[in-house]
Amino acid sequence: MMPFLTTGEEMDPIQWIFIHTMDHRMGPAGITKFTLNMWLAGAVLTLLMWLARKSGPVPSGKLRGIFEMIFFFIRDEIVYPVMGEHHGKTFLPFFLTMFSFIFTMNLIGMVPIPGIGGAATGTLGSTIALAAIVFLVSTIAGIKFNGVGGFLKGFLPHGIPAFVIPLLFPIELVGYCIKHGVLAIRLFANMLAGHLVIGGFLGLIFTMKAYGAAGISVPLALFISFLELLVAFLQAYVFTLLATLFIGGTVHPEH
Repeated sequence: MMPFLTTGEEMDPIQWIFIHTMDHRMGPAGITKFTLNMWLAGAVLTLLMWLARKSGPVPSGKLRGIFEMIFFFIRDEIVYPVMGEHHGKTFLPFFLTMFSFIFTMNLIGMVPIPGIGGAATGTLGSTIALAAIVFLVSTIAGIKFNGVGGFLKGFLPHGIPAFVIPLLFPIELVGYCIKHGVLAIRLFANMLAGHLVIGGFLGLIFTMKAYGAAGISVPLALFISFLELLVAFLQAYVFTLLATLFIGGTVHPEH
């Protein structure tokens, strides 16, 4: 539990504004607010998919149409152009799940749910877990399709002198780990930044101690909130695109 959540302690209005960006425990079992948010995102996504599937084998309904539009977008604009159709079919369900889950978490994070509001993707714990999954899939896929030797050869450019290999290989290996870590930091930083900007605008009302400032702060906060809808999609798209590039690079190291 965070210090400013102590029972009986008067909370500053600025703390109330920014509290949704911070994680805290929700009970004795060790479950945190953002853990519940991730469960909620998974439940909402599962329910929507079930409702879309109820329309039957023949596509019908707006919900089914939305999911099919997302499916074709991920398949034709990201996965197949990067990995090709042969390997793309194998990894398409993974990338669809990753995009849908992140996008749903981003959208839920914009809903002011009392007590558990906030984006789970706005904390490093969640984004590191997502990036770690991509890292594992990337490594396992590279070994499966190319063997251990072929996977390791992918870290070395063709035709380099032998005496350079002991120096270059560790650098490439560290870079391989770092670029997956960047996935976590990129998603975390962009999602957190939007919420901090909104909180900053609203906090001006109390910082300036002039409620007339709400006439400027609230419209600006609403404007940023609409931008956050675009950011929610873009960050899910960028994460999925980079994950596709990383996994495609280990499956096809020659490219």
